[in-house]
This record gives sequence, C-alpha cells and structure tokens, in this order.
Amino acid sequence: MLAGSKGLTFEMHENDTRCLVSLEGDLNMFSAPELRINLIKKLDAGVRKFIVDLTQVSFVDSSGIGVLVSFVSLARKTDGTKVVLCGLNSQIRNIFEVTRLLSVFNVVDDLAAAESAILA
Repeated sequence: MLAGSKGLTFEMHENDTRCLVSLEGDLNMFSAPELRINLIKKLDAGVRKFIVDLTQVSFVDSSGIGVLVSFVSLARKTDGTKVVLCGLNSQIRNIFEVTRLLSVFNVVDDLAAAESAILA
C-alpha cells in the first residue's frame, strides 16, 4: 500500500513475520496524522510486529516524533507487539539522542538489523 501526502509517502508491506513501514520525505505536522491513522489501522487489524524504516526521511519535527512515541506507547499496551525503527540519519538520530528517545524506541542501524531484531 502506498499512501501519503504533504511531503511524505509511505508504503506498508506485510509478510508472515512483520509489517515493514517505509517512509520517504518529511515527517511533520502535515504528514504525521495520516501515518498515525494507518499505523493504528494495522495494529487494530492484528499486526503485532512493525519495522519503521526512516532511511529516506529527510526531516522529522515534533509532530512526527509525537506520532512515533504515541504509536510505540499504544503498541506496548498490546500483548506481543514490537516496534523497531531503523535507518535514522545523523540529524534525526541526534534529535532522538537530545530528547532521550533512544531509550524509548528500539533503534537499529539498518533494515537487516531490524529484521533480526523484530524476531528476537
């Protein structure tokens, strides 16, 4: 599924083990609400393992971070649910470090590491 608007596109691909959410563009106050709606729909449909690939994301603002934080919080309340983030560029990783969100999220370097982490 390809969706998005306002500078962000995202694709969600499911297989037997996880849902891969590939983002491209800017995750900001204009694009974050649509992503949130789609993530929650997947969770409500029974998906329990998510990889959010930020490799192609060039910018994240507080609204984008807020959507990720709220989704991870919601996911943690659902038994057996796991969310792994990967592909943070140095600027986005720095935001996560400064805000101490690296301790909130399961963050790995790349998609291969995320595939391993989601099964652990």
